[in-house]
Amino acid sequence: MTASVVTDPERSLLDAISETARVENAAAARLITQIMDYADSRGTFDHRAPGTGFDTEQAERSAIAEVALALSSTFRSVSALMRLGFTLERMPAIRGAFAAGEVSLAKIRVIDEHTRKATAAAMLRLDADILSAARRLAPTSLGIEIDRLLIEDDAAWAQRARDEAEAKRKVRSRRLPHGMGVLSVTLTATQMTAVTGLIVKVAKTACRADPRPLDVRCADAFMVLMRGGRALTCECGYRNCAATRNCEPAAAQVNLTISCGLETLLGLADNPAYLEGYGYLDAGQARALAGDATWQAIIDCATQALDRLHRDHGVARDGAEPEAREPDPPDPSETPDPCRAAVAEPDEQHESTAGSGLLVFRSRILPAGAAALPVRRLPQPGFVSPADAIDGLYRAILNDPTQIVAAFADGHGGFTEPPPGALTYRPSDLLAAAVRLRDGTCRHPDCLIAAADCQIDHVVAFNRSDPILGGWTVLANLQCLCTLHHQLKTAGIWRHDMLAGAIMHIYNTIGQHALTLPVRRRGLRIPTSARAPAAAGSGSPRPR
Repeated sequence: MTASVVTDPERSLLDAISETARVENAAAARLITQIMDYADSRGTFDHRAPGTGFDTEQAERSAIAEVALALSSTFRSVSALMRLGFTLERMPAIRGAFAAGEVSLAKIRVIDEHTRKATAAAMLRLDADILSAARRLAPTSLGIEIDRLLIEDDAAWAQRARDEAEAKRKVRSRRLPHGMGVLSVTLTATQMTAVTGLIVKVAKTACRADPRPLDVRCADAFMVLMRGGRALTCECGYRNCAATRNCEPAAAQVNLTISCGLETLLGLADNPAYLEGYGYLDAGQARALAGDATWQAIIDCATQALDRLHRDHGVARDGAEPEAREPDPPDPSETPDPCRAAVAEPDEQHESTAGSGLLVFRSRILPAGAAALPVRRLPQPGFVSPADAIDGLYRAILNDPTQIVAAFADGHGGFTEPPPGALTYRPSDLLAAAVRLRDGTCRHPDCLIAAADCQIDHVVAFNRSDPILGGWTVLANLQCLCTLHHQLKTAGIWRHDMLAGAIMHIYNTIGQHALTLPVRRRGLRIPTSARAPAAAGSGSPRPR
């Protein structure tokens, strides 16, 4: 299949679009600065009427009303812009990038919303990391990343902020024209995800021939649930449709999918967890969920770490008997060991295979409160922050994209011999679950389709006629892609390479590049060339 090639006029138009957006961003920054200056001036200028006292607060409010009138806007809208100005005063790097047009107003709003409760000191510490994320992520993805950064920066503060936010749960209704209305419910992350999952599950009890779009069926399913029902009457019109007649099956049950490090779950670290369909949760929430509900873990854990936990902390290993296991290859940034065994023998349930770094296995169903140990942070030497890894890789792309080389270009994941299942196109349920937990969402840039709704894609294509020659079905050669982005990759318009730390390098035929991270992140190692000092012009917007 011939890949699309961009023409010179098309490339010029794409550059013009980027430049127009930059000018628009810079103009928005100037507008906010001007509003702040005007309010400050009016708030300190004594323009009182004769016989009245000067009231600074009222003067500032009057200034906002004056700007609103000049813009044909509202007091509330101008106040919101001023709030963005106060946020920018706490984050000098982001303020400078906004003024240069590198960050959009929509992203500044997201930054304000997610950092409003954070301390000034935290904002200074995270200024550069948030700016790095803002340059490469779309607004929704940026908000998720900011949550993760805040949790990692101060887990105790994140829990206090969550407790305060939970106290403000509410329900609001708003009238719409044409006999419609909006019902808005503010819930905790886990409540929202569970309710949304239940609505979708009930909506899908109708058969596939039902003529209503999923959104409409979800609205109808909400009303069914409100009336105590558990199934949606199908409107397909077929006489033999079981969904039309069977309107009250067993109550729908929703499972929450959370990616969480074993040490966090055991209380030995406070790294954030990832809730599919929402984003990052603090460690306290993850442990509370494990304490309040039955759960099952799919663990991709370094065998050395598991041995250390067993030896140093007395963590019992017989509470999680593996159904199946897949050894992971050595760290992609290191030279693979050609002498490494491909897979452990079935009776070696707790022994590390020679040279293998990781095991993947599924625990038995665990009761509520199964994991409970005193909180103690374990050292994590040699870790490179995701922001540093991404920045280093982007510098390498700006200097020379050919520096960015896939960790395992042959698609064999570092294995010298195919492990069990590697030559089968369809991954096992356990391997697919491990991929989904690692990725969290579709791995295309800024696509937030949940991993559960994505297809499992071979990064290096599987060769059905001779599987030994193509990419293998192993963890380091699999990723989650939604249907749309899977089709773009299959068509050859977009190309994907998996780098160290499961970072995906995604690029297309017109020279755009992007990098995406898994939601489950260990220490990231990047090639030395990618850590080179920034070259001239590296302060320009990130390539996309």
